[in-house]
Amino acid sequence: MNKQVSVLAIFAILALGLGVWLSQSPSKDKFEAVLLFDDLQELANQVDNVEIRNAQGVLFSAKKLGDRWLATFDPEQPVYPISQDKLAEFVETMMRVKLMEAKTSKPENYIRLGLQSVDVDDSMSSLVTLKTSENSWQVLVGNSVTLGEGQYILKPGDPRSWRTDKTIHLPIDKYSWLKQPILPYQAQDISSVSRVDSSDWQITRAVSGDFQLINMPKDKQLEYPSILNSIVSSLTSLDFEQLLPADEVFNQPSKILTQLEVSTAEQKIFQVVVSELEDKHFVNFISTAQTEYWQKWTYQVSNFSAQQLIKTIDDFLEQENTITNNSDTISQTIDEGDSPN
Repeated sequence: MNKQVSVLAIFAILALGLGVWLSQSPSKDKFEAVLLFDDLQELANQVDNVEIRNAQGVLFSAKKLGDRWLATFDPEQPVYPISQDKLAEFVETMMRVKLMEAKTSKPENYIRLGLQSVDVDDSMSSLVTLKTSENSWQVLVGNSVTLGEGQYILKPGDPRSWRTDKTIHLPIDKYSWLKQPILPYQAQDISSVSRVDSSDWQITRAVSGDFQLINMPKDKQLEYPSILNSIVSSLTSLDFEQLLPADEVFNQPSKILTQLEVSTAEQKIFQVVVSELEDKHFVNFISTAQTEYWQKWTYQVSNFSAQQLIKTIDDFLEQENTITNNSDTISQTIDEGDSPN
């Protein structure tokens, strides 16, 4: 009896060991990761059209014209330069992203992965299309994976959904992949800035490279040496929040807050108009030759950005109360020094 029990125990141990070995041995049916688009790497440099569409319509559309990528809007609106870095990063991801794990093939379960068709009103997905003159690639991009990198996707014509190895970063809105800042100038490209409305002043670049205030009031000094440089930096680093056609008519006239005239080192002159309407701030750029892309739009900017451009001459100068306070502090120090211990 004991011998039979021992034999059965041995067989049980062997069976358990065999089961463990089989569970750890590689399966012939195990899926190996493959590229989402197996031929995109070879043809990526020929891609000349990118479109991203969601339930609200076209989120982003750009075409390559010559060596420039330009965002396209309505047919009657002008094109606009895009951020080359953001587009390059996106195409790089699409080239290298891999399918890691097959998910549901049931259309009724797509909603859990954010993979409803963009034709559904409340769909959270985005339909990505890349094209060359002869080829095209398309994929529906859904939710990001909860933990780690990865995205859920669905390829047209394939009912299986997939988890990818990389997150596909898409634009937040139709402006987020456009070129920023607005102007194509650096601070060193600006030679002078003048306020040409009722609060007129002018600053010009000195030989030292810093800006100086023309007709500096007597017995006055700048609040700090680089304060004049700051308005130039604010202008050349100006970003926008929304983009509107320059000729778009508002329901009511906007209030002009300031008007600046800017001269560049290449002797180009343009004006900057800052206006306000319903607590929103807008900037327009005007010149005699409306040839630059940034002269064809109205830009909605933040309140902070607008305030940096609405400067009076007093904003540049040290205020009397500051000087008085400094004098009082010095006097108080002297008095305390003379007082007995």
